[in-house]
Amino acid sequence: MSHTHLRDLLHRHAPAHGTAESAIEGLELIRVTRPLPTVPALYPASLCFLVNGRKRVYFGGEAKTYGDGSVLCCTMPLPVKSEVPNASPRAPVLGLLVRLDTRAMMETLVATEATGGLEPVPDAAAAGLVVTPHDDALADAVFRLAQLLDDPCAREVLAPGRLRELYFALLRSDAGRAIRQTFGASRDLGRAFVYLDKHIAAPLSIEALAREAGMSRAVFHRRFKAATTLSPLQFIKAVRLNKAAVMLAGGLGVAEAADRVGYNSPSQFSREFGRLYGMPPRRWAALSRMTA
Repeated sequence: MSHTHLRDLLHRHAPAHGTAESAIEGLELIRVTRPLPTVPALYPASLCFLVNGRKRVYFGGEAKTYGDGSVLCCTMPLPVKSEVPNASPRAPVLGLLVRLDTRAMMETLVATEATGGLEPVPDAAAAGLVVTPHDDALADAVFRLAQLLDDPCAREVLAPGRLRELYFALLRSDAGRAIRQTFGASRDLGRAFVYLDKHIAAPLSIEALAREAGMSRAVFHRRFKAATTLSPLQFIKAVRLNKAAVMLAGGLGVAEAADRVGYNSPSQFSREFGRLYGMPPRRWAALSRMTA
């Protein structure tokens, strides 16, 4: 794959600052034209591949920088802190984000393991976020998927297959071991994540999440923290506040955003939001709209 060709493609299909959905379901295009400060963010299960510039995330107390030959793989929804140290209109950060469809990834993993083409890995919980160098096969799979943006007919016919090709390359890349560990150990946790997302505005108990995962509370807590670096209660709070931040940036009022993510008390929401984001929610909303 030529990085120059992919860079040119992204310049054409991602002309504006920000992250935008593409014509391919599950593929988002990234263009950042100015430095972005460190802010909390909720990363989906995804692969992030940059062809220009670098981004940095803070996860589990560690700073992880990617770009310049490395990719970020997030195998479950995770609250992190993210920043872009350097970017400008003349030297933007360019890349793409591929959401990892759980069912398609698991089907690809099962089919690949059935061929004996992958070495066994321990069935133990692993951190859900890794930064690792990419190889030529993964880079080629990313490029072949992105090429479909220029051909609507081929996109309709080939996009699902190209996504499976990318998943296959990812499993066999340097990131494959960590991803297989996380997916293998977190199949049951995945049900808890789905339940949490559907019931984000309702009272949530650890017992209910553990029950969805089919685990005892103690086992669930241990596996959950190994995968996310947070306790379930810390995770729930971070997810709620991240979702509320997106709503605020989109123009929703503080009280309504708080209610939609399960806060009965706007004052409690404002206090916890301020601790995480370093400013009151109304100020966050105003600044987000000014810098969008």
